[in-house]
Amino acid sequence: MSDLAAPHILALTAYEPGKPEDELKRELGIDDVVKLASNENPYGPSPKAIEAVSG
Repeated sequence: MSDLAAPHILALTAYEPGKPEDELKRELGIDDVVKLASNENPYGPSPKAIEAVSG
């Protein structure tokens, strides 16, 4: 099947998910963890993104 895929598709790397909450707590020695989804951040959208969708 790989001979049917475009080279740029074959060059993509697999997504690596974040660590589970329990592992982070244990690894960092903390109890208060807020787990965000991969597309979330605590700062909101960047000004460039706001500008891109506003104009």
